[in-house]
Amino acid sequence: MKKKFYGALLLGSVLLTGGMVSCSDYDDDINSLNDRVAAVEETVRGLQEKINAGCVITSVDPTGNGVKVTLSNSESFELLNGAPGAAATVKIGENGNWFINGKDTGKPSRGEKGEQGEPGESGTAATGKYYKPGENGYWIEVTVGADGKETETETTISWTPEGTMTAVWDSENGKLLVSNVKGYNGILSISLTSELKSLVFQPEFYYQGIEAMEAKTFNYTEKGVKEVNADDDFTTDAPTELDSVAMTPGLVAKYHMNPSSANWKDIKSLSYISDDKNYTRAGGVVKANVFDWEGEKGILTVHSQLTDGTIKDIQKDGKVTVLALQANYSGSKKDTIITSDYAAVKATNYKDMVLANAAYLGQPVHTVHLYTNAQDAINNAASHEIVWNHEGLDVATLVQTHYDDSPNSHVAWDVTAADKTVEDYGFKYSFELVGYHKGNNRTSESAHAVMKGSLLKPCMPVDGKQPTWDAAEQNKAEKDREPLVRVILTDTVSNKIAAVGYVKFKIVEKATPTESEVILTPEFGFNYEYTVNCTETEKPLKIEWHDFEEDILAQLEKQGISKGDFHTNFELDGGNDDATQYDGKLATSMLTSKKGIVKQTITDTGAEETQIITWTLKNNEAYQLFKNNKSISVIVRYSKEIEHNVYQFVYVTLTWTPNPRNVQPAGTLENSDKIKNYWYAYNSATPGSGYSDIHANVETVGETNADDEFKSDILNTFDGNNVTVSGVNAVYTAFQDANLTKTFTFVDPQSTDMTPVKGNSGTMYDITVGDNGTTLYANVVNNPLVKQAVVKINGSILEYQGKDNETQYSFARDILNAADHAQFVANNEGKKTFTAQIQINAENCSYVPFELENNEFFAKFLRPITISDPHETNFVDATTGGAKADLKLTFVDWRDHNFDNASVTKGQNYYKYYDVESIAKNGDIMTDLNGTTGVFDRKLSDVTGKVKFTFTAPTKSEIQNGNGFVDHYFGTLNYENNGTTVGDFQIKVPFDVTYDWGTIQVYVICKISQTEAN
Repeated sequence: MKKKFYGALLLGSVLLTGGMVSCSDYDDDINSLNDRVAAVEETVRGLQEKINAGCVITSVDPTGNGVKVTLSNSESFELLNGAPGAAATVKIGENGNWFINGKDTGKPSRGEKGEQGEPGESGTAATGKYYKPGENGYWIEVTVGADGKETETETTISWTPEGTMTAVWDSENGKLLVSNVKGYNGILSISLTSELKSLVFQPEFYYQGIEAMEAKTFNYTEKGVKEVNADDDFTTDAPTELDSVAMTPGLVAKYHMNPSSANWKDIKSLSYISDDKNYTRAGGVVKANVFDWEGEKGILTVHSQLTDGTIKDIQKDGKVTVLALQANYSGSKKDTIITSDYAAVKATNYKDMVLANAAYLGQPVHTVHLYTNAQDAINNAASHEIVWNHEGLDVATLVQTHYDDSPNSHVAWDVTAADKTVEDYGFKYSFELVGYHKGNNRTSESAHAVMKGSLLKPCMPVDGKQPTWDAAEQNKAEKDREPLVRVILTDTVSNKIAAVGYVKFKIVEKATPTESEVILTPEFGFNYEYTVNCTETEKPLKIEWHDFEEDILAQLEKQGISKGDFHTNFELDGGNDDATQYDGKLATSMLTSKKGIVKQTITDTGAEETQIITWTLKNNEAYQLFKNNKSISVIVRYSKEIEHNVYQFVYVTLTWTPNPRNVQPAGTLENSDKIKNYWYAYNSATPGSGYSDIHANVETVGETNADDEFKSDILNTFDGNNVTVSGVNAVYTAFQDANLTKTFTFVDPQSTDMTPVKGNSGTMYDITVGDNGTTLYANVVNNPLVKQAVVKINGSILEYQGKDNETQYSFARDILNAADHAQFVANNEGKKTFTAQIQINAENCSYVPFELENNEFFAKFLRPITISDPHETNFVDATTGGAKADLKLTFVDWRDHNFDNASVTKGQNYYKYYDVESIAKNGDIMTDLNGTTGVFDRKLSDVTGKVKFTFTAPTKSEIQNGNGFVDHYFGTLNYENNGTTVGDFQIKVPFDVTYDWGTIQVYVICKISQTEAN
């Protein structure tokens, strides 16, 4: 319905504008709206499914587009902003108040908890009010009456300001409310809770290996106390001993809810199933009646009272009493009964309850009991100090209760009174000031303090009397006064006092530490721009004197430490010229490696002198810190020795968060900087077809000083014979083109189709990179220990290795001669022109990576010459004088220049230039004799031993200069018949032609015509 209604509103608004639009425009608008609504519904459905499955929301945060909801499984969902304003979040803070964008609204999210009543009876409700967000966008004020009844009143205060997307994370009422969601009309409500599926007991301990809960009985002597106040004299105040009490408050059991996001408030009632396993003795089965429960963070805490029967003891009875919790749960479909697992109940007795110090002058002390009468506390030294201007010391954090849990074990029941452990068992602490006079003073010592609950605050008396908390004023004149606090532990079930203790405090100008302590941790931030520039230039970051005054000296004054005291007694660790830097801000923090130098200087403001702290970082050092971090911090420390090895510390944190932070210089190589005619598309033989490949070749025949060296200058392919980097952000002045050094390196071919490669011999080679990227190496596959250089980069010069050296560079020669210079794609033998990938690098300083786009290309190393069979070496059987034929071969170079074509050779002897030195038959002659014509699949020697061919090899001079009959002589093949006439057949003869860059294998197919006249 919401979707249709919203669509109708949109259509109406279009009509009201008076504009004429087509039906298709209406359809487009409505379809677009439907898509947005569907997207919201899909997001909400996915989020709700995860919550129903047990996930809980861990954060709700504004983003640039709206708000992001993150779950406990790390998944997140984003709701898009449908309002022009920035998104806001409303959450419950640690103090229980509502916070909007981290700011306390002062509105409580829950009411104060009332006093717990007797089991089976109502407790005392707290009066007051709290607030919850309404689904109509306004705060609802909830007033809690004395009878616990809550009255809800809708206010006129909106939690969703107009024009702002607002998300309310209401964990108290189990809802996420979001206003102004793009594609949704109204306030979106998402349930944060799911239905309860099961309960699992969380054992306090194991009783004879069984999960168990404890039924505690507290044995104490009731205490009687008189009413006291802070003004009169109660020097002799002491509790009186009354009757013995054995109080069993009942059971406190905890259960894991499954899922943890289950809404415990939907539990209508709880009850226990009880049993004595194996048999029942006289006295019957004990009953446990539930009278209260609450849930938090997936744990259900259940309070119950034991009635009837007796708890069985394994050692005495040989049996055990067990309980299983049953929950009457109100689900979305119907009410269900959920039963937990059984847990054992063990009866225990506790006695000799006494109040004790949880901390004594800052030190944990679990054996120091409180004084049991006022006189002893007054006559002895104060247990604790409190600074004169303290805004409220929680005495509950200094007190705990001890008891005996066995004949020989006296232990602490709680950590401190503040953790409220005792409340689970029907006890509570209370605190009050006890007046007394010291010497001739007419004003009580305790009148120099006020209390609010467990909070103690020093103050000045008014007309010799204690003021109220809100009217209390503080002054150093309170120093040395010693207020006395009476602590009472009350059994709320029996309404009897179980223990009483007295704590005396001393008001001091500043606390006396018993161990080193941190008294101040000011932080200073800087957001100056940082730009890397490859220099040693320094950036000083300075805490000005007025900041030092306000954030350090003034704050120390509040603790009773004067400016003069600081100047005189506190020293900068490490010295004023190069302070020591620390890894944290604890008294135990350790030295850490330094980031720059922190110095202290003194400034004269005219009236006085004040320290200035300066943090100096060199540009290159700052780069190492900023390249992976948005901000960096250093911590230095001022120390004052109070006594031997006891210090007061002031930690100063300096944080630099550059804005902007320029640490990634980058540029590009434009194709327009390349000479188009030198460049090719990938694997193309057409110049100017692209900018992927360049072709490297040996020196050209006939050029000045050319001697067939294989050196190719990459810069020849760039405009102006220089690489130009463009597109560098102007802020990076040190990385503009003129300041950059350009180098060429090979790209590692591993995991590409550029390795392994097949050589002319058929051997497979693995190609790797070494020498800082300037050398390509080859090793025979599976034999990495023997490797040889193939190509080197010397500056911008590509140098192929192996000319006239077949020993040290045999791998390079074999690879170079594997394929024709135009064989860019592997042939049927898997051979192709050797290719390497090259990268152009640009840098100013080696430690700053310069990102260069379009900086990789391929170089193809063209085989210097190619030799082929012109199919002109033929024989006629039974020729008079024997069948002989001169070997015919065709030589061309990397330009396809035929060695015997005078129009291209122009008088140059190509055979001599390329030093063609030998032609040798190498390998078996194959034939199609007695087979399929043109299929050379058998050795001639296997077919017949009567037909023979021999080869007369040429000399180097004959190859290069001829033998008188021909200009260039390649040798002669001699054919001998077996004396029997024969028909046509062919042979395939392998030859190795060796020149200055290695050996090329060529196959010559010779035709033998049938016997003459037959």
